Amino acid sequence: MALRHRRRHAEPEREADAPMKIPRKQSWHEQATDHVLSHRRYSVLMGALLGVAGFALLNVLYLEHEMPEVMQLPAESMKLLREKFKSEWSKRVSEDLLAGFDYRPLLSSADDRPGLRMRRENLTAHSPVVMLPGFTSTGLEIWNGSECSKAYFRQRMWGTTRMLQQFMMNQKCWLEHVMLNRTTGLDPDGIKLRPANGLEAADYVIGGYWVWGKIIENLADIGYDTNSMYMAPYDWRLTPVLMEQRDRYFTKLKYLIEMAKVTNDGKKVVVVSHSYATQVWYFFMQWVESQHGGNAGPQWIDQHIEAFVNIAGSTLGTVKSISALLSGEMKDTAELGGLSRFLEFFFAPSARATLARSWASVFTMLPIGGEAIWGTSDSAPDDIASRFAVASESDQGDEVTFNSTDMPLHLARHGSNGQVLQFTNETYSNLTAAGIRETLVSIDPYLKLVHSLVDANPAEDPSSAEFDHPRFWTNPLATRLPHAPNMKIFCLYGVGKPVERGYVYQANNPEDAALNEDGSPVVPFMLRTEHSDLPWIKTGIRYSDGDGTVPLISLGYMCARGWRSETYNPSGMEVRVREYKHDPVSIIFDPRGGPATSDHVDIMGNHDMIKDILHVAAGAYDQVPERISSDIMAIADRVKLNLK
Repeated sequence: MALRHRRRHAEPEREADAPMKIPRKQSWHEQATDHVLSHRRYSVLMGALLGVAGFALLNVLYLEHEMPEVMQLPAESMKLLREKFKSEWSKRVSEDLLAGFDYRPLLSSADDRPGLRMRRENLTAHSPVVMLPGFTSTGLEIWNGSECSKAYFRQRMWGTTRMLQQFMMNQKCWLEHVMLNRTTGLDPDGIKLRPANGLEAADYVIGGYWVWGKIIENLADIGYDTNSMYMAPYDWRLTPVLMEQRDRYFTKLKYLIEMAKVTNDGKKVVVVSHSYATQVWYFFMQWVESQHGGNAGPQWIDQHIEAFVNIAGSTLGTVKSISALLSGEMKDTAELGGLSRFLEFFFAPSARATLARSWASVFTMLPIGGEAIWGTSDSAPDDIASRFAVASESDQGDEVTFNSTDMPLHLARHGSNGQVLQFTNETYSNLTAAGIRETLVSIDPYLKLVHSLVDANPAEDPSSAEFDHPRFWTNPLATRLPHAPNMKIFCLYGVGKPVERGYVYQANNPEDAALNEDGSPVVPFMLRTEHSDLPWIKTGIRYSDGDGTVPLISLGYMCARGWRSETYNPSGMEVRVREYKHDPVSIIFDPRGGPATSDHVDIMGNHDMIKDILHVAAGAYDQVPERISSDIMAIADRVKLNLK
């Protein structure tokens, strides 16, 4: 069965308010009709199963909400669903069913788009824009593969509905292609996946699920096109050191920025990053001027970069990476969103954990800063943000009333956010962020490689020459911003959506645990889901304030305090924070949350944020003043770092 590229059809002329009619391929209908008429019982069952599958796919592709009705189907039903998808006729049916998701929906009406409104206000393109997508946001194409993938040369193994199709048909084949070599952190023998190119690499993933699509469209509204805006996709499975080693990614990024400046009348570039790409871009800023990297000299950033727009950056890591590496928890972990439910259904925790451990990027996103940032077992700077914990049944909404003067009582009863890992079995000691990496390496020795490539500790003197080394270039607490007094930084992120801040674990049942070659369990611990202490801890997960994926302290500390100090910003470049309160509409009206959502991924469609990005790109910096509504300044006051 040959895979097809995303189909595009000419759109007939229609009135502005008329619904768009999308032509559909009918190639299999006659065969399907004959089959259905002769197999009535089969058709009823298949229709029901495809209906469930369609509902499941809709939730997986567009939602991040729970799907208890689907996920609680009997195992026999899901097994039958997979068997039906594997039959020859249903391969054709499912192909067209899944192809239906490949159509891009209308993003918004002309009256709703911020870009069109701003164009009417005479806002026009100015600086060239380079965009860096986040974790899992770039499509990965097969350039070489095992026998099971020979028919899919240059098709996307990640990022399209075809991926889901292959996932359903042959889970083992899919897994061996997306997993990296555990010894080198690079390609497995005989398998080569590479990032797609151009704006299409990250505008949409899995059909109509937009990521950068809305931002691209709104930039186009004020005059941008492929001569003035560029995507810089990368293999998000890799840690930055390996990106340069394998793909020469940062060398290419340097030339892309220089080309963008030259071809746009010498205007400096605005760089826009999302999520993990913030760490990737920070690495680049260290690499490009260092003698151990790009060796472009100490003025390169100031001469080429007008502004850096940091969207929902995991600047100091994210706690969700811990559970992915420790026990293969992938329920909304690290931006996988609803797709994680397929991973959880088809793969055991040991397989999911092994997959996450093969992606060095997940280890790179572990919390940075140790106990100074993430707290001790007694207290943490962001304990005061715990009022955003998941509400109990008696509470209304996500925000729980919490008086900071009750902090001692709160800590005595519920514990501190600094206890990132709590174990109900007294055999194991509770852990803070400072002990996470060593614990993971002791569980899986293969992680020693990536552990040697990244550092996560604060430096006493970040100006010391010893920190001019790739190992420290993703750590903003061990290095300094480049000397670029004319560059501006805008940190844009959501607040008010509960985020995972810690976990309660218990020992895994040895009889249920898969074993490593040395006989040790792949997943020695499992999440204690029956442990709840509402509203602070629910089903074994401790919650705090953030954007649903990255905790507030990681989103905002460097922007609100660290990069405003001489210690980390010696040239005094201007840094502004823009927070967006999470205010989603009903799922009935918009499954992605609507124009005021501030979810980690869905914020890419937040109208206020899009307007801010357009203002920065157009050079209208006075239209993007600082706006802080969270406790980030109070949290920053509690961080124990000596700043100048």
